[in-house]
Formats: sequence, C-alpha cells, structure tokens
Amino acid sequence: MMPVKICGMTNEEDILMCSQLVVQALGLVVEYPLPVPWNLTAEQAQALRRAIPANVTACMVTGGKPEEIIARAKQVRPQMVQLHFEETLEETAYIVEALATENIGVIKALRVGPEGRLLFEITDPVEAARLLSQTGVAALLVDSGTAKRPGGSGLVVDQAIYRAIAGASSLPVILAGGLTAQNLREILPADLPPSAVDVLSGVEARPGQKDREKVSAFLHEAKSLPKRSGKLWINP
Repeated sequence: MMPVKICGMTNEEDILMCSQLVVQALGLVVEYPLPVPWNLTAEQAQALRRAIPANVTACMVTGGKPEEIIARAKQVRPQMVQLHFEETLEETAYIVEALATENIGVIKALRVGPEGRLLFEITDPVEAARLLSQTGVAALLVDSGTAKRPGGSGLVVDQAIYRAIAGASSLPVILAGGLTAQNLREILPADLPPSAVDVLSGVEARPGQKDREKVSAFLHEAKSLPKRSGKLWINP
C-alpha cells in the first residue's frame, strides 16, 4: 500500500474524518511566510495537533527563519516538520540538529517551478538530493510550486526531476503536486515509485475544507499501488 499524507488541515472535523478513513499522516500549515489558504497560527495548530490521534503522524509544514521554525515546532509538538520554503542546505542541517533533541524529525521539500527548474539553492536535482541526504533529514518531498502558490498549486511535478531526485536519494522520497484519485495511477512511475504521496487541493471541496468522497477515492487508489522499499517516517 502507498502511504498517504493529507496536508492543509484546518479544522477538527476534517482531522476526525481523515483519521477514520485511516490516513497515515496529516499536515498542518503553520505561519508560512507567504499567504496561503491553509495557514494557521502556532496557537491554532497547537490546538489542532491535540486532535490528531497517536497512530497518525502529525506534520507541521512551515518555512522561514530557522530559529522561528524551531520555536514553532517546540510549541506545536508535531512528530515531523516539513521545511517548504527557501531554507538553504546549511539552514536545513541546523534545524535537523536542533529538533533532534526534541525527537522531531525533518522533511525537506524540493519545489519544482512551472518552467521545470528546481527552486532551491542547488538547482541540479541529483546534487540537491545527494547533499540533503547528508543533513540528517528523514525524507525528501518533491512538490510543484509557483511564485504565488508555493504548494497546493494543483500542478503536476516534472517527472524527469522527480525521477532524478528519487534515483539519487538514499532517503524516502514523497511525491506531491497535483495528485488526485483520477491521475494517481497514471502519474506514479511503476519502476520508481515514491515512498509516500502527499495530497492537498486534490481532496478538497474548497481551500481548507476536505471532501470525504475525494479523500475516500484517493485512499482507495493508493491502497493498490506499491511504494518504494525501505523504512518510512509515517505509519505503514
């Protein structure tokens, strides 16, 4: 079964619904540096974090200055922090080391622009994957992004860049970007599947409100798909 993370949780009702449908991980977008529909304050996220069951991995999706990210993580207390902005290689390693003492793991997102360029200080996907693998991050996440919408854009990731990162990484690789129940089987490469998939806008009725039928359909498709071998950071 392909593990699933659903991101952009904004209310307890959706958290309960996704938990009942056996979603493996849930993402809370917390004080993201750019305006996005799913943004929560640390206080709001802290309250929602308590609603996530123990058998579901709680992931805080954020970005910005390292010290601010670390402070948010200590307040919200997720199992994982997903760095989804412009964090450098050096900043990523620093955050990983700081949060290790809190028993909080780190995922680093590599965003791919609509022109097929990696939006990271290291633009070569193979080199980026290789160097990030040495920082202590638990996983890499490949997502699409634009200047106005750094995530949740609904755009499918450039498959050549995904394949380059997945092929070069010794870590679990999570695939996001424009996934839906209708295209999941088509997009995921059978010869190089990800370790998990991450969906946001593809299971929403509107921004910030999840749709039960879309979530159920997405999980149904994911159940029949193989995942990349090896240990993953979320419950199998």
